[in-house]
Amino acid sequence: MSIKNNVSESSKLLQKYWPSGKKYFNSTDQFIKRYKNRIIVIKYGGYALTKPHLVKSFAKNIALLNQLGMKVIIVHGGGPQIENQLRKKKIKNEEYQGLRVTTKQILSVVKTVLANDLNKLISNEITKYGGKPKRFDGIRQKIINSKIAMNGNIGFVGEPKKINKSLIQAALGKNQIPVIAPLGYDTNKNTLNINADTAAAFVAETVKAERLLLLTDVEGVMDNNKKLITELDRKKAFQYIKKGTIKSGMIPKIKACFNTLKNGAKGVALIDGRKQNAVVMELLTTKGAGTLIKK
Repeated sequence: MSIKNNVSESSKLLQKYWPSGKKYFNSTDQFIKRYKNRIIVIKYGGYALTKPHLVKSFAKNIALLNQLGMKVIIVHGGGPQIENQLRKKKIKNEEYQGLRVTTKQILSVVKTVLANDLNKLISNEITKYGGKPKRFDGIRQKIINSKIAMNGNIGFVGEPKKINKSLIQAALGKNQIPVIAPLGYDTNKNTLNINADTAAAFVAETVKAERLLLLTDVEGVMDNNKKLITELDRKKAFQYIKKGTIKSGMIPKIKACFNTLKNGAKGVALIDGRKQNAVVMELLTTKGAGTLIKK
């Protein structure tokens, strides 16, 4: 009887939050069982956070997973929004090895955009659809203990050293969704700007996540014929890198994924954040929504 009730409860939630996914509903049950009470870490940012219809779709996806009994943690970036503010203020913006050089002036903008604007926006959207977010904005609620990167040569940029796991577990225990801004703090009480991919990977390793989903601005990892590679293991990935199929900015991303798997996460997926319902497509269908990276 209780199984039937669970199934009908799940189908009600699916119909409410994901009506366009109707054709997948017959097979979602196996995935719901698989991920129930498991930790899913999602890195959210880029294009997906700049378009209101995608923000709404993401918030509904998260509220659905939360109500289906999955333990979801969100780590968000804010690159496009930070760049927009820096342009408005005519502040020079530089990168070094993919990291934003963060002067005191830039840090002030980063803090406002990440801790105030976006952390609040994401949390409010999720609340609208019945999810229960718990804000960790990195300023009022500090959670990522860090050290300054490259001896401070690129300013207030941080490398995560330790996550306050008990705060995350306490939130998950109350069926809340931690929404984490990638702002760290060091022993000198500096606030540090951490790359969002790095922060999400570190959180996923620390909590031994069942899945780390990285929302990207591409479809996933593509082969030479521009076809999506749906699954990649280490051996195949390094063959593709050698052949030049996987190149440029995708190489460090792929290497970071394998590092995360080695350090405790069970699976990593690069998914297309430009598409509505990408998160539920990846977790609740056989089709998926990008490239699944496995050991």
